[in-house]
Amino acid sequence: MRRGRTTSADLDTGPNVSVVTVDDSVRTLANHYSSAAQEYERIWAGVLHPVSRQLVDRLPLADARRVLDLGTGVGTLLPRLAETAPGATVVGFDRSPGMIARAPAAFPRVVGTAMRLPFATGSFDVAVLAFMLFHLPDPPTGLREARRVLTPGGALGVTTWGEDFPVRATDIWHEELDRYDAPQDAPLVANHDVVNTPDKLTALLGDSGFADVESLPVTWSYQPTMERFVEHHVILGHTARRLAGLSADARADFLDAVRVRLATLEPEDFVDRRRIVAAVAFVR
Repeated sequence: MRRGRTTSADLDTGPNVSVVTVDDSVRTLANHYSSAAQEYERIWAGVLHPVSRQLVDRLPLADARRVLDLGTGVGTLLPRLAETAPGATVVGFDRSPGMIARAPAAFPRVVGTAMRLPFATGSFDVAVLAFMLFHLPDPPTGLREARRVLTPGGALGVTTWGEDFPVRATDIWHEELDRYDAPQDAPLVANHDVVNTPDKLTALLGDSGFADVESLPVTWSYQPTMERFVEHHVILGHTARRLAGLSADARADFLDAVRVRLATLEPEDFVDRRRIVAAVAFVR
């Protein structure tokens, strides 16, 4: 494999982007991320990037020859992986065509499901799963697939969302959505409770065949301005999907009302302090 293309003829359907079948069980989630890809890149990808970089710095990348960014999204992490593994082919993989289409075109990019990876056994030296494991319908199967495509001695890096703390601004947003009878959002694939503590993630990695697992909580916080908070919740996530279920007039009234309430808050009331769980594990 060389940067910029894939060498497997059955995957290569374009100059840079290869496509394999996506399971119906994840199609809705993939479509959601595709439709929001541009705004996700603009608003959210950079917020998570520092944590993903910390994970990369803990991985044995200097001598890696092939690296897989599994759940690459818009490819924010790909240049950092290439910088840290200068001799490697770095491949981005995601189930959302709209997201991965925004990834840097210099890298091979593959669309498909992590439940059945279209790579030969032992294809990669290092794999990274940054904020994607909880989106799999069956995380253990996804981890076993990741292990399968790693070489003996290969390394896996994972980050997931941990404990969630209340955010007053978010509480107000939900209160107003309820007051305006916004429809409940259809649930998307989200198995956060399976991987949201170091102990859970360590056990899951061990049960999936990984060894020498090291998991730890990472402190993280994000403090948006009121305007950025509103923009985020209008465009991204389940709050945005609930809002989209209202009529145009009701949405306008909702935004007027929620802005009045949010304007009474202190900056501290907008701070998101969710914990993050990071782990590194190896194939022995």
